[in-house]
Amino acid sequence: MQRQLDVTVSVDVPFSSSAEAKAVVKALIPDNVNFPKGLSMRIFSKGATLAIQLTGKNVPAATVLSTLDEVLEHISISKKVMAD
Repeated sequence: MQRQLDVTVSVDVPFSSSAEAKAVVKALIPDNVNFPKGLSMRIFSKGATLAIQLTGKNVPAATVLSTLDEVLEHISISKKVMAD
């Protein structure tokens, strides 16, 4: 049986400029839909930092982890594309 969690996770990802952080926020907007029941995410920029707030109510731990992993992977890809 999977463990169900009530959780709030906040992650800040630094960028070299506020323009880069805002560009990644815009790139992630299409991914911020169709979440599993009980899970929600807010992504926004604050200066040169991209902020992620992931909130879950009675959701499996694996769902929280896989969602966060996917978002961080998309951010990593965005950073690589901007660096090239």
